[in-house]
Amino acid sequence: MRLGSTLFGPLPGESSRVQRVRNRDILPAVIREAIARAVADPRSARARLLKSLWIELKRFSAPHIVSVELSQIAGLDKVTVDGHVMRHSPAVLCALAQLLACRSIFEIGTFRGDTSWLLAHNLPHARIFTLDLAGPESAQHVRLEITDVDEYFHTWERGSRFRDTPEALRITPLIGDSATFDFSPYRGAMDLIYIDASHSYSYVKADTEAALAMLSPTGTIVWDDYTYYPGIYAYLNEIAPTLDRPIYHLLDTRLAVHTRGDLLTVGSLATAVRQA
Repeated sequence: MRLGSTLFGPLPGESSRVQRVRNRDILPAVIREAIARAVADPRSARARLLKSLWIELKRFSAPHIVSVELSQIAGLDKVTVDGHVMRHSPAVLCALAQLLACRSIFEIGTFRGDTSWLLAHNLPHARIFTLDLAGPESAQHVRLEITDVDEYFHTWERGSRFRDTPEALRITPLIGDSATFDFSPYRGAMDLIYIDASHSYSYVKADTEAALAMLSPTGTIVWDDYTYYPGIYAYLNEIAPTLDRPIYHLLDTRLAVHTRGDLLTVGSLATAVRQA
C-alpha cells in the first residue's frame, strides 16, 4: 500500500478530482478482510458475524411476524425516555408504554428489576406488578423447562434495582412460578404485559396465554428476546395467525409487540404488511 492511501483508496484531499465509490468498489476489500479476520480469530467470527447473520435470516424468513421500523410507529418520535444508553430495548419499551398511556403494567420475569424501575421512573402514574421465583433453589421445582440457569440463578438479586427507591412505592413484587401462578386477580386489567422470564417454548406459551387473559381492551403484550431464542421465535410465529391483530417485530430491537391499540399509521401499516 502506497503512502497517503487507505485500504479502500486515496485519502480525502489527496486528489481534487471527484471519485465516486460504490458498494461494488469496496466489495473485494470487505470480503478479503472478513476472510482474514475469520481465519485469524474464528471464535470471534462465529460469535459475532454468524450470530448476526442468523438473526437477520430469522427476521427475513419469519412467516407470520410483521417487521416494522421504529419510525413507522405513529407518535413515537415525540416521546422522550430517561434511561441508560446501553439498555436500548427497555428504553423503547418505556417509550411504547408512554405512547400508549399505560397505567397498569405486569412484568413476567423480574431479575434485578432494571426494567421495572425504568418503567416506573418514566411512567409516574403507572402501577407495576413484577413476578419472579422465590429464590435460586426454585429453579429445581419449576413446572416447565427453564433457560439460562447459570446466568440468572448464580446470584440472587431480584428487585435490587428498585429496592429503597421512590419508584418502589409503585412496584409490587410477586412470588411464584408463572406456569402455576394465579393471574385471575389481574384478568382484563393490564394495559401492558412484558414477558421476559424463561425463554423456552413451553414457558413463553404459558406466559403468553396468561398475558392474553390479562389484557385490557386496549392492552399490549411485549416479548423480549424474540430474535435471540428459538423457543420464542417458534411460538410467536405459531400463534400470530390465530390473533385478531398482528405481532410486530420492532427492527433494531429484540422486541415483539401485539397490541389492541393503534400502533402504526394507516400508511405505515399498509407498507409493513406488504413487506412482510
